[in-house]
Amino acid sequence: MKAAHLIKIFCLTGLCFLNNHSLNAKFPDKSYLNIGANTHDIVAVTSEVDAEKEIIAFAKKLLGVPYRYGQTSPNTGFDCSGFVYYVFKEFGISLPRSSAGMGQAGADVALEEAKAGDIILFTGTNPAKRSIGHVGIVLSNEDKEGLRFIHASSGKAQAVTETNLEGSYQRRFMKVVRVL
Repeated sequence: MKAAHLIKIFCLTGLCFLNNHSLNAKFPDKSYLNIGANTHDIVAVTSEVDAEKEIIAFAKKLLGVPYRYGQTSPNTGFDCSGFVYYVFKEFGISLPRSSAGMGQAGADVALEEAKAGDIILFTGTNPAKRSIGHVGIVLSNEDKEGLRFIHASSGKAQAVTETNLEGSYQRRFMKVVRVL
C-alpha cells in the first residue's frame, strides 16, 4: 500500500494520537509515530477489518457516478471493472483492469465465506455464456439480508449502485475472490 493511504487508514481507525498542538493538523504528531523506513509497521497495527471498512466507505462515496464503458474515473464515469480497479488502486492494491483478469487475482472464496471487500464476479449480460463479464465489491454478507455488493451497472441504474445478490445476478454469479 502507498504510505499516504496507510497513514490515512491508520488515523481513521483511531490508532493515531494527537496532542493539543496537533488537533488541527492533517497528520498525527510525529512523536507518536515510529514509521521508520518500512511502512509494514503501520500495516501490522491496522486490522484487516479496518481496511475493509475504509475500502467500503470509499466505494460508497462513489454511488451515483455514471456508468461509462471503458472509464476508470469519477470525473468521466466508470465501467464495472474500472470502478473496482479505481477503488482498490486508491488503497495501493494493484489489480488487472479487466473483470476477467480480476477473476484471476487473489484467492477464490466460497460464496458463504464472502465478506466486505471481496471481489464478486458474474457472467456478462448473457448468463448462457459462462465467462466472467461483470464485477463488483462485496459490501456485506449477512444471514438476514443476504449478500450485497456495489458495482458500476450498465443496467437500469446506469451508475455505481448497491445491489442484492438475487434474481439475474444470482443466476449470473461466477465466483468471489479475496485480495485483502
